[in-house]
Amino acid sequence: MSKKTRNFEHESLQDSQGITGYLNAITEGFNKGELVFTDDDEEIRLTPEGLANIKIKVTHTKNSQSLSIKLNWSSSERSENEESPLFIEAKKRSGKKKSK
Repeated sequence: MSKKTRNFEHESLQDSQGITGYLNAITEGFNKGELVFTDDDEEIRLTPEGLANIKIKVTHTKNSQSLSIKLNWSSSERSENEESPLFIEAKKRSGKKKSK
């Protein structure tokens, strides 16, 4: 069984309006339950649900400032092996108990 990791990266210079547009689209995607990232070469869909971990890192030096936001959550996508449900059944033990 092989699991394929897909990555999407985009980097560009944006003004405040462009940045807030991206952040608003991410917020809307979380509210709707699906985020779709596309560019000329690729597309990737994420389906956030349940609890998500958020990590915010801010750096401020004399010459630069940065803000990093990282979000992660468990995926609800099933692998091939998870398609079959698991059944667990408790049964009474057969046979006689040993007498002392």
